[in-house]
Amino acid sequence: MPERGMLNGAEVILEFLRTQGTDCIFASPIAVMASLWEALAQRRARGAEERPRYFQCRHESLAVSLASGYYKATGRAQIVFLPTGLGVLHGAMALRTALQERVPMTVLSPDTLTYGEVPELDPGPEWPSLLIDFHGPARDAEPCVKWAKEAKTPGDLVHELRRALYFAETVPRGPTLLTVPFDQLLSPAPLPPAPRIVARPVMAAPEQLDEIAALLAGADEPIIITDHGGRTEAERAALIGLAEALAAPVFEFMLPAYHNVPRTHPLAMLGPVEPVLERADVILIAGANGPWHPPQLPLRSGCCVVHLEEDPLRPRSAYWGYRTTHAVAGDRLLNLQALLERVRQKLPSPPSERARRWHAHKERAIEQGRRDADAALAKARDAVPAAELFRALHRALPATAIVVDEIVAQTPQMIQFLFESKPLEQYRGWVGALGTSMGTALGVKVARPGRTVVCILGDGALHYNPVHAAFGFAQEHGLPILVVVCDNRGYFSQTWNVHKYFPDGAAVRTGQFFGNVITPTPDYAKLVEAYGGAGERVTRPAELDSAIQRALATLAAGRSALLDVFVEP
Repeated sequence: MPERGMLNGAEVILEFLRTQGTDCIFASPIAVMASLWEALAQRRARGAEERPRYFQCRHESLAVSLASGYYKATGRAQIVFLPTGLGVLHGAMALRTALQERVPMTVLSPDTLTYGEVPELDPGPEWPSLLIDFHGPARDAEPCVKWAKEAKTPGDLVHELRRALYFAETVPRGPTLLTVPFDQLLSPAPLPPAPRIVARPVMAAPEQLDEIAALLAGADEPIIITDHGGRTEAERAALIGLAEALAAPVFEFMLPAYHNVPRTHPLAMLGPVEPVLERADVILIAGANGPWHPPQLPLRSGCCVVHLEEDPLRPRSAYWGYRTTHAVAGDRLLNLQALLERVRQKLPSPPSERARRWHAHKERAIEQGRRDADAALAKARDAVPAAELFRALHRALPATAIVVDEIVAQTPQMIQFLFESKPLEQYRGWVGALGTSMGTALGVKVARPGRTVVCILGDGALHYNPVHAAFGFAQEHGLPILVVVCDNRGYFSQTWNVHKYFPDGAAVRTGQFFGNVITPTPDYAKLVEAYGGAGERVTRPAELDSAIQRALATLAAGRSALLDVFVEP
């Protein structure tokens, strides 16, 4: 144990994070964190500033998702404490999502050097038999983090933690992990002066930006495609400014990660980009992992495809099959702003005829969506058409509300009707693997406690989320959220390939599908009641408005709410 007046490793970590300006520690507990908890208790006992704030979580993926949501709302990377290798593996799916999304955070995970052979550093009897892995937490985490390492000596601790924080925020951003053995958490450790190293953004060379701006300004039919290029207000402004300067449409990936551009804008398109790809002579992909599908669709002869991204061509991806003629690396915002400035100089007046054509294209898509929605409403019986759900949410939610979504089948209706005239913020709660939306929504709520936060997810996705841990976190910390379950009573997206490849097969003829069934239908409304909230099932369009108002009143009273909405499958 440390001598009187000296700091142990846990106290050093806490003090170092304070000096670095860290806001939050999101921790999934394990007994070897006792020294950290004691350091927190001592801090509170002496009335010291409680920064970073400590948030106890009840699931590893919840802790990681909280850090992700906090970053998405603030642009500030945070700290996650996970149990040793087993806890890292439990949180690996959420870490993989953060890696794919380029979301920075630093994970700290304990281990042991002495396995209980030194009595004063004994982590517990479960370690030699149950908890240790041959490789340890850093190796376990390697496939799903940007950088992982073990702090091997007390002298390493601050220096390696400082590196982990820095690497997380350098381009391309992503999660990092540092293993800190229990022995170090209990033992004396130095705290050398270590001012924060700010990860300064880098951008493309001026001559390359000149070249790309000339390509865009000289194009007959430029198109912009994005998935996550509009995370911040500044990025959204740069994207829509570039679209206006070029009179070019902005298409979002079918499952956009953010409300990338104002969806009320005439140049913010609805629907897929694939039908118009062959018209383009220059395509700017501004932050998209997969801009169209399949990757090798035919493009116009001589079409230039510019991939503007933190890490163009996705070096961590197993595949990149999209035509790419130019790769612009570095900070997206700086590169977009630089392109916008150059394009405006070259095109002082946007091509008005081009803008009119794209405005008309959008109006046709809007009208088609409305016709489809009206037809679905006319046929509705014991379920709610998705468009009606999002129309009702649009009417009820304040313009300052924040939406975290984890849906697939209902995304087109969400994009058209939820954002029809309100600038709601939106964050996607998943990348490929389901189960992170509720944690992301709660992370946003931690960052923006005064805002209404709504998590919209499918009934299939609900089963992948740590629902009990999430509602428990919301109750414990007084951070209520509204969860809206798009309940189509199954994994509807799982049937798409059955219909595609076996349209005349037995499953389609008989309606006997395997792999998509959730039966009998659970009463999801009761899940939130165990944690002091209110739940309600909605099966008819006429019930929507009043149910949403009751849910919002529950939020105003400081309790979470869940609406289980039967939607047309």
